[in-house]
Amino acid sequence: MAAVPAKMTPSDLWKLMGKKLTYIQEGHHGPVVYDFTDTNCPFCHLIYVVEARLIREGKLTVRYVPVAIIKPSSMPEAAAILQADNPVAALQKAEDAIDKGMKTGKPAKLARATDAIGKASPKTIEAIKKIEANNVFLQEVDIDELPDIIYLPKKGKLGLITGLISEKKLTELLPQMQ
Repeated sequence: MAAVPAKMTPSDLWKLMGKKLTYIQEGHHGPVVYDFTDTNCPFCHLIYVVEARLIREGKLTVRYVPVAIIKPSSMPEAAAILQADNPVAALQKAEDAIDKGMKTGKPAKLARATDAIGKASPKTIEAIKKIEANNVFLQEVDIDELPDIIYLPKKGKLGLITGLISEKKLTELLPQMQ
């Protein structure tokens, strides 16, 4: 379970997450969850597929929190998504490419946020700083593996789902989430 910093309630941490984290939100119905995701995490992609169905059905709202902890390419890929004119569409396009790559066994070729000579623009630098802050948050709450979903249950402490969860199990959890 995510460690709640001393002198902070789970509810306070939840509110802080909404203010402190940079995320891309998909959906506007159902419980809200924060999904920490890295473009180089195949299990993060599999969770995305499960969540996408629930989002389309209006059963879930997901705040995708881009992090870059798996490979050096994670940061420029996440920055490209985050700084896109339409981050939701960029995330969906990246996930489609990842899905195709997983099905064909060929690595996905995702957009990277650098110019033709490999330098970062001010917009890219801003996106990188936001992703780095997301990375620091994971460390602060003592999460060191992906994928991770944090949710606020109707009763009790913050909920944490680490690793793969089936659509059936996630659907069964929905009534317990705020």
